[in-house]
Order: sequence, then structure tokens, then C-alpha cells
Amino acid sequence: MAIVACSTPPGRSGLAVVRLSGKNSYKTIKTFIPNKTLKKKHLFPSLVELVDEKGEVFDQAVVTQYLSPNSYTGEDLVEISCHGNPIIVSKIIDLCLAAGASIAEPGEFTKRAYMNGKMDLSEAESVSSIIHAKSLAGVRSGIKNLKGSLSGSVYEIKKTIIGFVANLEFNLDISEDDLQPNLINNTLAEVKQQIYTLDACIKNFKESQFFQEGASVVLAGPPNAGKSTLFNLLINKKHSIVTPEEGTTRDVVEKSLFIKQLPITLKDTAGIRGSQSEAERQGILKSKEEVLDADLVIMFDKKPKKSLTNHIYVFNKSDIAKTTDNYDIHISAKKNKKIQDLKNMIYKNLVGAFTPGEILLTSKRQLGAVCGASKHLKQAYTLLKEKNSLELVVEDLNLCISELDKITTKTTRDDILDSIFSSFCVGK
Repeated sequence: MAIVACSTPPGRSGLAVVRLSGKNSYKTIKTFIPNKTLKKKHLFPSLVELVDEKGEVFDQAVVTQYLSPNSYTGEDLVEISCHGNPIIVSKIIDLCLAAGASIAEPGEFTKRAYMNGKMDLSEAESVSSIIHAKSLAGVRSGIKNLKGSLSGSVYEIKKTIIGFVANLEFNLDISEDDLQPNLINNTLAEVKQQIYTLDACIKNFKESQFFQEGASVVLAGPPNAGKSTLFNLLINKKHSIVTPEEGTTRDVVEKSLFIKQLPITLKDTAGIRGSQSEAERQGILKSKEEVLDADLVIMFDKKPKKSLTNHIYVFNKSDIAKTTDNYDIHISAKKNKKIQDLKNMIYKNLVGAFTPGEILLTSKRQLGAVCGASKHLKQAYTLLKEKNSLELVVEDLNLCISELDKITTKTTRDDILDSIFSSFCVGK
């Protein structure tokens, strides 16, 4: 059955795209396109008139057909580029439904692409990450994965581990007492390298998510410390109210900005102090909640003996005052002094030296799979190091492969056999 949905955002625009997928897509559009010259031809755009049930023209559109299997979904697919009036879009969808199509569920086009072998799970998930990424760096990472970067990298890791399994099983079939020379030592070294690769993916996940989803940075501290002045300076706009009076900010004020392509939600909070005002008490309570939930806190206070790793302790108003107390940085928000240094410190604290690499996990599901794979690989490494049963080592290696299968295609017994016999010479 054909499915139909509008693939462009709702609202009025110059153009909108209605997409159909399924074996009856061509028949469906022919019911409201009277032009008999419309041919069923791959990548053949046609300018057509769209008619309603009474045969009256209600729009002019460009119809482009993608024939199976050379389409996004792997099925016959049709895209109708019409004028971006919601009334027109709704009418096209209604006519498709009347012709037997059904409304597509969320993600159903990509699900069909996965079911028809056009992409694996990691590539399917990258579509969502591209759409929802809050930075260009996040988009680029999603594009890499859509083109198979993550799948290819994970496949190479799996291929190496499959080689371990094949080699160990081959030796077990001969005799565990007569193993190949240096088999254990060589396998240990190679397993350690794969552990390092997987753990690097896990370590970078939080940083990569910041590029995808953004980071929360909260300005906190006592009243009249200059939080709102710094807030306005960082967003380059007079958004928060600034007065000499303490407690001016009562509610949380937030704005988005970028620091070196890193998307940040910056939050200005009420000054934390004892207060008799109920409104101010509520604001202070919200401030404390934001501090607890923040990825990074810019604290306008001296650095305590037990400082928190996700805090940067700032001394503001360095243009009019000095201090011997311990701070991470001395700035003047009013005079724009050391602000670039503060931005660099914010970036470094959140993502360090991280740059989106080839293996970039974009979902918690992928993270869970890699964590599981790393766990079993480490167990196999420990067993090998302790010269324990090779059968148990092989079991953990197979469990590692099963976890990685959740990201790419499933490994079969034939993959193991191919790895064993691929090392044989041609004549054997």
C-alpha cells in the first residue's frame, strides 16, 4: 500500500513537497492528474495540472518519479512539488487517501528504506540527527554517518573481532594444547587496540551530543555580580535588565548562541541570597534548579577548596576592584575585558579538544551497544591475560559482535567461516 505525507514543514511557503511511496504510487497520482502523457519513468520531472473530484484545476505542480529500487525507500516513490499553501497540500493528501493511500506514520519513509535494505540502523538514525542537529558541525557528522562512516568503521572493528574468533576456533579445533606460536600474545595486543577504539567512542559521546543538541550554560552567583551584564554581552544584545539595584533578575532568562560552532543555551538566573520577597525566593529556587541541571555553570564567586568540575569561577568587575581570592578567571563584563578568554574556557570545559571524528555515535541506543561491546571485549581480554579457557574467550568475543550487530547488519556463521578460509592459499 502506498503511504503519503507532506515532507516539508507546515505553514505557508513558496513550495511544498508531498511524497508518496509504494507500488501503487503512480496509480494514485493518476487519479488527480488528467494529463495522459504522464509517463512512468525514473527521474522524469513533469509539469502537470492537479484537479479535484469535479475535474477542476486547483494547482500546477512538478511531479518527479523514482522507480524501485532506485529511490529513497527502495519502492516506487513520487514527489509532488506544489505551491506551499496548506489548503493545496491538504487537498493533495485527501485525494491520495481517496485513491487508497494511507497517511505515513512518523519516520515510516525511512523505516521502509531500512526494511528494503537501502540503509542500516546507524544510517537511518543519522537522518534524524541531521534534521535535529543544532549546529553545522552536528549536521556534518550526521551526513558522514548517512554516507556510511559509522557503519564502515564499526564493520571494520567487527571484521577484526570476527578474525579473532575464527583464529581461536581454528586453533581449538586442532588442539588447545598445541596452539599457534604467540597466538595469545598477538590476540591480546589486537584486542587491546579495539578496546581503545571503542572506549574512545564512548568517551566522545557526551561531547558529540553537545554539537548535536547543544549545551546548557548557566550564569549563577550573588546579586549585583554582573551576571546580566555578561549575559547581554555574550548574546550581543540588551536582553536582560541591568540596574544598580540588587535582585533585578527574578526569572530565568535564556538565549541561544554559538561558541566555535558549539550551540549553547545561555541562562541568566536570579542572584542567590536570603530574601524576604516571595517572588525573589521563587526566582532563587529556580536558579538553584538550573545550576543542578546545567552542563556548565559560570559561578560569580570565589573557588572553594572542593570545586566542581563543571563550574568556572569568575571574578567580574576587575576594572574597578582587585582580589587575592582564588578564581579561574578575572573579567570585566562592563569593559569587555578577558571575555574571549572566558569563551575559550567555556568551549574547552564542555568539549575539550574534541573534534567530530570518523566514528561518531549519535544516539543513546548506539552508545549502549558500544558500551556492551566494550564490556565483553574487556572480559575477553582479562580471560586471555589469565590464560583462561579459550571457549569462554570466544563466547565473550561473540557477545561483543552481537552488540555491534545492533548498529550494523547482523553477523552470520558464514562470516566466521569466510574469515577462517580466506587465509588459505588458492590451491587449498
